[in-house]
Amino acid sequence: MPRSAFRSRFERTSLAREIFIALILKCVLLYALWWAFFSHAPDKRVIADTVAEHLAGTHTDSSTPPRSSSHD
Repeated sequence: MPRSAFRSRFERTSLAREIFIALILKCVLLYALWWAFFSHAPDKRVIADTVAEHLAGTHTDSSTPPRSSSHD
């Protein structure tokens, strides 16, 4: 086997290995991003109820005291 043919084959194998490793790393990173930001999404019904409460003005927040209607 001529030396140039061996080198060409080695370079192709090396390039294929680098591409394969890069694709695997990208897949792992995409899965990590999905898991971190999208896998624990709340139920659509909960989101709809929260939006409806907010728009209707009936949203109760336990961190703020209730307003009194009487004036001092």
